[in-house]
Amino acid sequence: HVRVDAAVTPAEAVDAETDVDAWRSGYKTADAEDSYTVHSSSLPKDLVGTFFRNGGAKYDIGDTKVRHPFDADGMLVALTLDGEGNAHFRNRFVRTKGYVLESQANKPLFSGSFGNPLPIWQGGLSPKNTANTNVIWWGGRLLALWEGGRPHLMDQVSLATSREANLGGILSKRDRFSAHPRFDRKRNRLVNFGYDPSPISGTTVHFYEFTADFKAVDPERPRRSVTIPGFAFIHDMALTDKYYVVTAAPTGLEAGLDLLLGQKAPGECITFDETKPAVIYLVPRAGGDPIPVPTDTHFSFHNANAFEDAAGRVVVDVVRAPKLELGGTSGKTDAPIWEVTDYETDVPRSTLWRYTLDPRTRAFESRELVPRYCDFPSVHPQRSAREHRYIYCATGARAATASPFRGIMRVDTVDGGADVWLAPEATTVVGEPVFAPRQGAEGPDAAEDDGYLLTIAHDAHRSKASLIVLRADAVSAGPVATVELDTYLPHGLHGTWVPGMNPSPEEIARATTLMKLYARKSREWNEMDG
Repeated sequence: HVRVDAAVTPAEAVDAETDVDAWRSGYKTADAEDSYTVHSSSLPKDLVGTFFRNGGAKYDIGDTKVRHPFDADGMLVALTLDGEGNAHFRNRFVRTKGYVLESQANKPLFSGSFGNPLPIWQGGLSPKNTANTNVIWWGGRLLALWEGGRPHLMDQVSLATSREANLGGILSKRDRFSAHPRFDRKRNRLVNFGYDPSPISGTTVHFYEFTADFKAVDPERPRRSVTIPGFAFIHDMALTDKYYVVTAAPTGLEAGLDLLLGQKAPGECITFDETKPAVIYLVPRAGGDPIPVPTDTHFSFHNANAFEDAAGRVVVDVVRAPKLELGGTSGKTDAPIWEVTDYETDVPRSTLWRYTLDPRTRAFESRELVPRYCDFPSVHPQRSAREHRYIYCATGARAATASPFRGIMRVDTVDGGADVWLAPEATTVVGEPVFAPRQGAEGPDAAEDDGYLLTIAHDAHRSKASLIVLRADAVSAGPVATVELDTYLPHGLHGTWVPGMNPSPEEIARATTLMKLYARKSREWNEMDG
């Protein structure tokens, strides 16, 4: 175990062995959909609920290899922890329309967004919805999210796919509903966005706000749309009491015949101009024009959180990289991108930064919070859109360069310290840490570190997955529980914790049986109103 404290050991001075082959072994097709129970007496008794995670898990379509992880079909994983030492596990592919059709045909029928392109006459400009990026629970609904299309409604017990949801008619078939919604805890709202980028007319961003029962806050005007200059690639947003916050990095689109002829996928045509600034837009939630704040040149996939300080300035903490690098192998090799990537040199080194933006003067300040490679930031769920102190991230074995994620880090934004745990074996690759408040400490006044961090790790030595549980207030002390699973799971992306969701093994078995019976009776796609 490694503890990093800014007053004692600089975070950038801590290094450990890395195993890139172990990371590469996490990009294989999941070979089973399972449902079983594992007992571990070390699981905390005050950790009761269900941990959901989403991520790409199908890397073969017939004889064709999926060449970019962002294009793999999504798989949901659920771990229900009952407080009595039992972890009820299940995993299942999201049965999107594209997944079903390609499984039946046993060959690719859709272009990928970042690899495996097809010509325009074969649908090359209409990639399939892979539903592979995030999963949320809101208003009694479990939704699998992908930023390029609509969400998929899932059953929270069996993980069966119900349908592509239009959220009560708000979303058309062509609308996008981002994989990174935010939560307004003050008003108890879900806030999300979608966007339509164009190198000619600019990027139109649509914002949505929903009540606790998943109804539009304003039924007469369920979306708020603004247009910003340029072709923006926006993966995440942030939220404060008064503003939607989106970053438009200096991206562009260079698309020509290579895109139309299927020689490049859409994502492979995105460019990054290192001579131009990133612009952070503050969009007033109450109405009004977006406020652009030009900053330094950078790209950010993920925001940790945002809030307004006492002076009315917007503070947003982001995982910042000096540039965007999406990779792309089309026209170069048929090998998947992870097989030809040199992690340390090809993956931009990202670290946590704080940007403070003045909406009146449009001035900004920025500073690095901790100089250690990281990503997948999160905060206590009750701190969303409120001032926070602690940020939790996945971190690499190497601090000064990009390296596969081998540990978890807690960053203290007040004193600058970082508390780090690294897995003992270099063959362990961890995922996003999801905060789970301790049972009885879920309220708005709970301490920010009164709970646990859950992550699913890929154990290349066993070729199986494990659930790792750490105390949020003692990360460097190491796991309080490690639950070895009997299932191979590819690397995942994002997840969520649902406190108190505790179906029994009998309820899970019944739901799974009903799901299988229904699947045998009907293979047709059934789309209904959300």
